[in-house]
Amino acid sequence: MPIYEFECNECHKTFEKLCSMKEDLSQVPCEYCHVKNVKKKMSSFATGNQRTSLDLGGHSDEHSHSHSGGCSCGSCSSHSHDCSCCH
Repeated sequence: MPIYEFECNECHKTFEKLCSMKEDLSQVPCEYCHVKNVKKKMSSFATGNQRTSLDLGGHSDEHSHSHSGGCSCGSCSSHSHDCSCCH
């Protein structure tokens, strides 16, 4: 079962909820004010391998993503190897 992140449209607080795949997410109540007026937020996800990256440039060397606009973690600038996420 996935964990979803929601934001309440009434009290504007954010919370997480473990939901079944069959659960109607439009009926999830806010865990703070209990109103059923929440929106599912777009959440990032983690993988077991922090060195996983997406090669969009077709280069084979390990640091080639710095020349093609950043890496897949989204934290790297296009000219830096200072990212602790993937370097």
